[in-house]
Amino acid sequence: MSSLEQLTFRAFRGPEDYAGMAALINERVAEQGEGEPTTADIVAMNYAHLQRSDPTKDMMMVVDPDDRLVAYTRVAWNDVSEGYRAYHIVFHAVDDITGLADRILEWGVGRATEIAGADEHADRRIVTWSADGSNDESAIRNIGGFEASAWSAVMVRPHLRNIPDAPLPAGVETRPVEDGHLRAIWESDIEAFRDHHGYVEQDETDWERFRDEAGHATALWRVAWAGGTVVGQVRTRVNEGEAEVRGRRRAWTEDISTRREWRGKGVASALIASSLRQLASLGFDEAVLGVDLDNPTGALGVYERLGYQVVLRVTEYGRRL
Repeated sequence: MSSLEQLTFRAFRGPEDYAGMAALINERVAEQGEGEPTTADIVAMNYAHLQRSDPTKDMMMVVDPDDRLVAYTRVAWNDVSEGYRAYHIVFHAVDDITGLADRILEWGVGRATEIAGADEHADRRIVTWSADGSNDESAIRNIGGFEASAWSAVMVRPHLRNIPDAPLPAGVETRPVEDGHLRAIWESDIEAFRDHHGYVEQDETDWERFRDEAGHATALWRVAWAGGTVVGQVRTRVNEGEAEVRGRRRAWTEDISTRREWRGKGVASALIASSLRQLASLGFDEAVLGVDLDNPTGALGVYERLGYQVVLRVTEYGRRL
């Protein structure tokens, strides 16, 4: 085990860092026991569409004497739906090096403060996240000045038996996803999330990222239509290598949204239940999703009624500048 004094703090080196970043994220998921793993290809896709962040200036990487990536942080700014400018800090650090999470978060706070110093926005806040009970949470408390501002969770349906019968409303149907549908699906998702906490308005770069993500696989997506309008969606995905790590076939019933005028009509419940039945027929063992616990649609109750259980809680923290 290395000490802080043996580590090298350096700049981001572009694509050559992607594999190490993915490995670090997956190590953190393993340490927490839950969370979504990633791959170098997924990291590359995300960074190809990165906005409002310059990785050459807004990231710090940390490697041990064997050149293994043991921590990194990234700062990006976004104007969110509540009216403030958020300086988002994403940070990851292994648990077994004392003080590392504190040090990398401290760098992120300093960089966010520097960026904010050049802005004239009336309401500026540093925002970051941590799993409850983690070293990251301790680092946030040690740095100080942060207050809890929002809560989310990872939920698992540990089996795919006894799936409730949840029909779609009259006049609504699901259709296989075609390339020509993608723009309508994306725009429906935007409309659905505009009243959610921390929403960031989407643009054509976000559309390009959505289109690239769709290129990975849409066969498990469930998209509901009323005539020519997308009214709801569940974009289920499977993560490479997760089954081998967990010893169970797992799918993520994620990116769940319902167009606002169709809320409360059972669209999301029907689509999730349909996705669960499909997964069961394909031999999957469990399903998992993330939920905003402050979701204005009452999503937590919907997911609990469908058999999902909270297994990991995550807190968002804010610090006014």
